[in-house]
Amino acid sequence: MRHDEERPRTSGFLADGIVPGHWTQVLGSMRANPFTHLSPDEVRTEEVHQLIVAPSPEVAWACFGELLAAVEEGSLHESRVTITTPDDLNPSDVSAGTWVFLPHRQDGWTELEDASAKLRANLVKENSTREAGSKLVLMEYGINLWMWAEPPSSGGDPVCHAGELISWESAWALGAGGAADASSSGGSTSAADHDTPAASAHAADSVPTAPARPPIYFGLPPILRKRRWES
Repeated sequence: MRHDEERPRTSGFLADGIVPGHWTQVLGSMRANPFTHLSPDEVRTEEVHQLIVAPSPEVAWACFGELLAAVEEGSLHESRVTITTPDDLNPSDVSAGTWVFLPHRQDGWTELEDASAKLRANLVKENSTREAGSKLVLMEYGINLWMWAEPPSSGGDPVCHAGELISWESAWALGAGGAADASSSGGSTSAADHDTPAASAHAADSVPTAPARPPIYFGLPPILRKRRWES
């Protein structure tokens, strides 16, 4: 696993970086496993609000292209997916049951790591004051993580920090299921292939080109947690 002192540090989005090809196989394997995969239809039946915390629409499209494309295609209701920046999110304003996607706290983007760690702490504090049925579901996603994280096939985990392991045991992927193709697994699809969704709280007329990141998330939504418990 990668410890704090071993991870690369950057000051921004590695938009020009090429995601290593082995993540195509990792993503395909996850999508073939019912315990690590959800389809857009399954997300829709949960009828939950998806809140993506990202520094820009470019980053959101690079990391959530499939989810946002499902919004545009009508598979998910626009009102169910929102993009906001870390600075604009007030934890007390987030509706009950929302799935909150935060940038990975040890992603390598130093400034964003700090912002995400503080925001997560505030969201955890907010959750502690809510009743069980009103709590938020907190998950993380990698932005620059795929440039250096160790895949599960090597026995590695993405990162270990502050005594906490961000583990593949809590990882899952969104998609249509089965093997991943090049258009959805990273490296060849650009954010410029899509229009910015109406759901975005920070929409732009155009989204800059950026290579897609493998859409793998850490932290189980209730539907997958329940599926694993009942297996």
